[in-house]
Amino acid sequence: MTMQTGISQRSAWGSHNLQFKLPMTTVQLAGLSSAQVAGLKASYPNFIAEIEPGVEKKEGIFCQAYRLDNPPEVKLDILTLDGQYAPRSIRQEGGTIELTGINFKAQIGLGLDPEKSSLGVALEHELPLGNVIENFLRVYSAHRVLELGGVLLHSAGLVFEDQAYIFCGRSNAGKTTLTRKAFDAGARVLSDDINLVLPGKNGYRAHAVPFTGEFGRTLDHRGGKENYPVAGIVLLEQGDALATDTVTQSVAVARLLTGSPFVNTEAEESERLFDAVTGLVAQVPVIKLFSRRNDKIDTIMHAVKSRFGHE
Repeated sequence: MTMQTGISQRSAWGSHNLQFKLPMTTVQLAGLSSAQVAGLKASYPNFIAEIEPGVEKKEGIFCQAYRLDNPPEVKLDILTLDGQYAPRSIRQEGGTIELTGINFKAQIGLGLDPEKSSLGVALEHELPLGNVIENFLRVYSAHRVLELGGVLLHSAGLVFEDQAYIFCGRSNAGKTTLTRKAFDAGARVLSDDINLVLPGKNGYRAHAVPFTGEFGRTLDHRGGKENYPVAGIVLLEQGDALATDTVTQSVAVARLLTGSPFVNTEAEESERLFDAVTGLVAQVPVIKLFSRRNDKIDTIMHAVKSRFGHE
């Protein structure tokens, strides 16, 4: 079975189509095998739906899944960022993003041309893996959300009393540890790794996304909604004692710019990213939190809410 992508003749894995429902758009995957469909449905039950072949997309991008003859030939030392695995992303002329990982190659058309989006793996079982499909969705989401004035943040999104608190921090800043404490105490979890924040009629809202970090997808375990109002943003720091502090707008913008993955290294997105972050900081309060590994979540949240004036 072959398909015409507008780039070359490529061999599809099958004839199945799935649609990923993202907060701000959709991704229609075509050319999937039944095994790939089963794997994606099992991992992302709340974000996908199977659709009939030949159905035209209504929005978002149309992505062809195809077979790679061989795994990508790429050196592992260029697939790292801050000591962690990160696919290589190259912006092509016309706006297309070329994405290469250990076990996949992709092109993301950024909505300009549906036939410019594709996702290839050499082994059938690899496509539903998190390090393949989630990396594709993360990069696409990071660019798409900027078009809508929002931003993707490297952070832990925790929901208390139907309000989202976004804890931003570098790798090893304690996001996953904080997430586990919060979940054990009854909080809902949007993601312990990357969160999507979009402006709305009544302020900014944090949206559930089909990608997460070490903690996994747990939002629906507690009857979670698709999105929540953002009560505040917290910059995580390790400290010798639990404390909070105010943050100037310039410091907040600088920190959030560095915490906006996939787009903060692209010159083509710098102006739009700066506008999105400054717009967010202008409306959502930002504070700094110093904490220790043994601090309890109720003590942490009391300090955070007090600094925000929520208690």
